[in-house]
Amino acid sequence: MRRYLTHFLVSVLSLACMIAGFNWWIDPYGIYRKHEKLLERSAPMLIMNERVFKTVALARAKSDMVVLGSSRTDIGIGRGYPEFEGKRVLSLATFGQPIRETRQLMELAVTQGNPQTAILGLDFFAFNALFVPPSDYVEENYSPLRPYSLMLSVSTLSDSWRALRRKGPADGDCCYADGFRTPQDLSRYAGSYRQQFAANERMYLLEKYLPYPECAFSFTKKKGGDTLDDFREIVKLAHQHQVDLRLFVSPSHARQWETLAAAGLWDEWEDWKRRLVQINEEVALLFNRPPLPIWDFSGYDEVSGEEVPVSSDPRTMRWYTDSSHYTPELGRNVVQRMFSGMADSVPADWGARLNSDNLDVHLEKIRASRNRYRSSHAQDTGELEKVARDVSRLKHCPDKQGENS
Repeated sequence: MRRYLTHFLVSVLSLACMIAGFNWWIDPYGIYRKHEKLLERSAPMLIMNERVFKTVALARAKSDMVVLGSSRTDIGIGRGYPEFEGKRVLSLATFGQPIRETRQLMELAVTQGNPQTAILGLDFFAFNALFVPPSDYVEENYSPLRPYSLMLSVSTLSDSWRALRRKGPADGDCCYADGFRTPQDLSRYAGSYRQQFAANERMYLLEKYLPYPECAFSFTKKKGGDTLDDFREIVKLAHQHQVDLRLFVSPSHARQWETLAAAGLWDEWEDWKRRLVQINEEVALLFNRPPLPIWDFSGYDEVSGEEVPVSSDPRTMRWYTDSSHYTPELGRNVVQRMFSGMADSVPADWGARLNSDNLDVHLEKIRASRNRYRSSHAQDTGELEKVARDVSRLKHCPDKQGENS
């Protein structure tokens, strides 16, 4: 019996060592190589899980500047901008990044990576306490032991096998060693923009703005506290560690703001901006420092109102791939505007730096420009209203059961 147990234990240990060795060798998440060496690579890496790579490895790496936010920032803020020249800039933006995760990544970055500057794209949906985080968001990723548990994981083994069989990164994959995404071929969207926009808007109405099962938006967490408390902590971290944090509301397409309005969240959206400004100024007063810059690139203007080509039109859009995500070319203008006050390719008054003195006037301007947009874009608003009706018929929410059944 003892010999049997000995053989069994040896077999188990041998198998564990083989799994660990294979996972370390393939390294499907890019977490087992020295990061300084990886940064010397000019070619994209094959990363099978962006969130693991950025949380377990990249957020802890030394940097001069970090970029945080949801997929809008992940896709829209590219590498190689003049403002990034000569700096080690890391992108920690991830798909569906809730503000809680942003705070956690910011904590890792400022305590271990020591950046002097940070850029954070702010998205309203990420502040919904009822928003279900992506399936690959796990608290264990923040444990210092996570690399070792992943090394022995069967799911890592599966990803290692998939990585071994893949030939390399595909268009738009994550990522270079600095966390920035590989470039997209925008021509692949030609002829399908209106379908892309409608699908994105449908997804936001179904899942992001009013997610199941509550089908509601709330800043209040179920276990107490407020998602805006996470934002407050981010602002405090910037002041405590003397990080030059640049904040901006993402410049999504005008149709995205119509989607938000169709969800009945316009007032909450405006209140969110008010509370961002209020918190920013309260924390600045606490530290006896100037408020951090908050730029608002949302709303209705020449950029966000870019014409969406019909299906028979082979043109590619300059600024957008769908109603939520903007292109790195527009991202370059965002960064230029925040760092120099000027931008090459957009109107001189594009974007507004928010404070408590100008906020009400700014919000009123957005309401007025919305009315003009709706008057001049009947096809777009008509398509969106149809999407909203379709979603309303599909969605069975607890407090609307009788209405939707």
